[in-house]
Amino acid sequence: MTAILVCGGTLAAAFLREAAAKEKEVVLYAVDGGLTVIDEAGMKPDYLIGDFDTVSKELIERYETVCETIRHRPEKDATDTELAVDHALDHGADRIVLLGATGSRFDHTMANVHMLYRVLLRGRFAELIDKNNRITLHRIPFQIDKKELSGMYLSFLPFFGEVEEVTLTGVKYPLYRKTLTAGSSLSISNEALDGKINVSFSNGYLLMIESRD
Repeated sequence: MTAILVCGGTLAAAFLREAAAKEKEVVLYAVDGGLTVIDEAGMKPDYLIGDFDTVSKELIERYETVCETIRHRPEKDATDTELAVDHALDHGADRIVLLGATGSRFDHTMANVHMLYRVLLRGRFAELIDKNNRITLHRIPFQIDKKELSGMYLSFLPFFGEVEEVTLTGVKYPLYRKTLTAGSSLSISNEALDGKINVSFSNGYLLMIESRD
């Protein structure tokens, strides 16, 4: 089951509808201000979760009678997105898609990227997607077909520390057993060749960013 978490960052209603249409079995979360975009998209969330400090009272009142509402106090030690991630994982989601998770609040954007790590530690998989990027986090080697990519550019970064013995094939700029380190821009703006892209590494957490522009 896939949980789509609609957060309060930058997100167009048309993009939300397009992303949701690609999924089969979906549980839709309105994370605080994300309810505004869900309403604009003409969709109904399964869960409404947050402290509701960035969404109108009128909108909350309209939706809390038709979906399960989980209200949190504003004074808390976790963001609304983290609380929604934990709820989705606890209720059977094996994949989480974060939408509206980037925007003008860079602190929240960074915290939302860290949700990829939180999900991975629970043995599940998460994606953070916006109009221009798809971000995923990996701890084992993987393969992806060029046709499955969200953009023409591929970048790889260590999530923290180092990622050892990184080998990339099927790309314009291949790597062979290179260590990617924090503070280095090695492996930014690569490009896929036709066919399969193979990514292998021996240790670490590897962030992959697919970019459209």
